[in-house]
Amino acid sequence: VFKNYETHISEIKEIFNKLVSVAYEETGIFDIELVNDTSLNAATGRIKISCTIDDEKSHGRLHMKINMFDLTWLLQGIKSRDNLNFLIHDGSYSKPNGSAKFKLLTYIDKQLKRLNKGQYFVTLNQTELNELEISELSKEGCIVAKLYRTDDNKERFFGFRYTS
Repeated sequence: VFKNYETHISEIKEIFNKLVSVAYEETGIFDIELVNDTSLNAATGRIKISCTIDDEKSHGRLHMKINMFDLTWLLQGIKSRDNLNFLIHDGSYSKPNGSAKFKLLTYIDKQLKRLNKGQYFVTLNQTELNELEISELSKEGCIVAKLYRTDDNKERFFGFRYTS
């Protein structure tokens, strides 16, 4: 049964490496293997999934690796199935360096538009990107809501105060 998924596994590895290449101009490792050890007690059963990028001990790169891992499944799911159409990352871009963030966000936007399918929802603090990047995302119609923190805390989103 595992052998039947070789094409999917190859696609998944290719997608992950493309995301790492876009963000950091390097490659990563994404492995999916069958471990036939019956004593293995893992959440993924006998399937072992390994995912690494260079310098992932850095807090920002670790967060980006997780984002790229999730995005890999989103893109592969959109291409192969109809049951995985959106992904939400709330606050996960607060740690990675700005240039990698922007590169990845614009690449994903282009891919989703090319496929004419799928949605990727991200919350960002406006200070996490520079003005030119924000302007570019805005021009492309990527920004759904732009909220500003006010001194009187009257700014609200969906009826809830978003400041403390």
